[in-house]
Amino acid sequence: MRTYHARGSHWSVADLFDRPDEGSAWSQVRYFPRLLRLFWAVNPVLATVVAVLEIGSGLFAVAEVHVLRQLIDTAQGVVTGTASLGMGLLWASALAGLALVGGLFSGQFSVRQTLAGRQQELLRREIEARCYRQAQTTPLEGLEYAAYYDRLQRATLAMEQHLYETVEVAWRGLASLVALVSLAIYLGQFHWGLPLLLVVGTAPGLITRMRFERKWYELNNELTPETRRLGVWIDLLWKRDAAAEVRLFNLGPWLVDGIQRLWLRTMRRRLQLSAAGARVSIWTDGLNALVYLAAITFSVWLLISGSASLGAYAAFFFAIQSFQSHYFDLTLSILGGIENSMRYIRDFFEFTDGPRVDLTGGRRRPGPVAQGITFEGVSFTYPGSDEPALADLNLTIRPGERLALVGENGAGKSTLVKLLMGLYQPTAGRILVDGVELRDMAPADWYRRFGTVFQDFQRYQSSVRDNITVGWVDGAGDAAALHAAVGRSGADEVAKTLPQGLDTLLGREFHEGQELSVGQWQKLAIARAYFRPAEMLILDEPASALDAQAEAAVYEHFARMAAERTVVLISHRLGSCRIADRVLVLQAGQLIEAGTHGELMAHGGAYAELYRLQAAWYR
Repeated sequence: MRTYHARGSHWSVADLFDRPDEGSAWSQVRYFPRLLRLFWAVNPVLATVVAVLEIGSGLFAVAEVHVLRQLIDTAQGVVTGTASLGMGLLWASALAGLALVGGLFSGQFSVRQTLAGRQQELLRREIEARCYRQAQTTPLEGLEYAAYYDRLQRATLAMEQHLYETVEVAWRGLASLVALVSLAIYLGQFHWGLPLLLVVGTAPGLITRMRFERKWYELNNELTPETRRLGVWIDLLWKRDAAAEVRLFNLGPWLVDGIQRLWLRTMRRRLQLSAAGARVSIWTDGLNALVYLAAITFSVWLLISGSASLGAYAAFFFAIQSFQSHYFDLTLSILGGIENSMRYIRDFFEFTDGPRVDLTGGRRRPGPVAQGITFEGVSFTYPGSDEPALADLNLTIRPGERLALVGENGAGKSTLVKLLMGLYQPTAGRILVDGVELRDMAPADWYRRFGTVFQDFQRYQSSVRDNITVGWVDGAGDAAALHAAVGRSGADEVAKTLPQGLDTLLGREFHEGQELSVGQWQKLAIARAYFRPAEMLILDEPASALDAQAEAAVYEHFARMAAERTVVLISHRLGSCRIADRVLVLQAGQLIEAGTHGELMAHGGAYAELYRLQAAWYR
């Protein structure tokens, strides 16, 4: 895992997404020890018990072969008078007992399967938690790359379809390995060539099949972007957020047609590979049949030459079939499956090993900002873009200052506040907090200083109370702070219209959930920012969905709170800028004007022109 303190030292897209050369197919198995350590970490006692049961299961094969041999030899002795009937019945009882005990340790509802299933559930919980933690600490810049979502998709596929099945396959592999070793030793006591023939003769076909399995991984990897696109289009068809536009614009038939064409394109590729796989299976199955015939012929020779008894000869049929079955299962279904699954497991481990922000690492500053926050030659360019969103920005924000950011869409306003909050790191220049570089400070310590209303604020499908208190989870029980935030934001008016007030469940995704208007949701988002005891308040278009009366109330509270906190306001409604101590005008990532509302109007520049254009609509 690559950890980057203070939201990372300098890192590049290569750190996130460059994939080392896979090398040989078996090179992927280097991840298997990590998977075993993960099994052990989840529950050491359970892992030990399951391992012992699997070893015992593997010994059943040779035990059954030996008891069958003894039973037949004894039966022959009973007929010829060289063995007693009681001994024959004893061996028959032993064979029946093995069958009974074997039933307890095999099958869908066996003790072994039950314990393995329990371990699988514990593993599911652990690996999901690891994915969640990694997703929460991935540098925010990484989320700007499409390759990040490709990797996330592959990690999710590995987690859902391959990690869990690999647990079962790994334990089966242990049982088959024990069975193979014991059967090889048992058959080798009659002639060393018999196990050698079975191993060497079956190997070419198995290697061919295992190489073919790699092609499936490569195809799935290649189709990852199209699979994600298919998921996006399907979501548009059935999710509530897009339902109105899909119906209004009659997008349903267009989306269905696109989904069908994309599905057919990907399915055609998979069918072609399946056809090739069928041809490979014909060749490998034919080879296995020839090896089995050769082994049986070899057994007949051992019987004729007197090297084996009739019981041993009969047991050979069972042993050869069992050996070939376990060998095939171990090398193709198990080792081959593990080797193929390891490609997907690798995707999981590469995701969890990706760059991670150390939220607690770095310097901590006691008390609020005293001198100010300074941008020195700061530039930022989004991934995949040739033009910087911000270019050579020089700015100082004084403690307790009311700052307004103005500019057209895409001017760099939201980017500036994300840099200020430490969510992004500058691609050039630096940001200083009381003379200390921001990237050297502990992210968690810096984040707690901000209360924010994002332009694309979240609508949590939970209660009204939860929608507000998520802004400060540690203070969720502070009734006084909650009451103040609800009153200042106008959220009290929202709560009064709901059947259970602050405890009303919101969102139509749950039974009895109440839906709010966009403006009402925005009041909850403002309350969330007010509830947080932060020294800096960021308001990104906080009144865009509010009516005129509610908007006036928000800015009135904004003006009062500014005496207590540093406030940054982003707004396209320039009338609100009158209450700011300083207005910054951004254009194409450049700071082109700065001053009070009155100074900028007197200057007659870009700000004055924008103000006059808006004012014309109110005349």
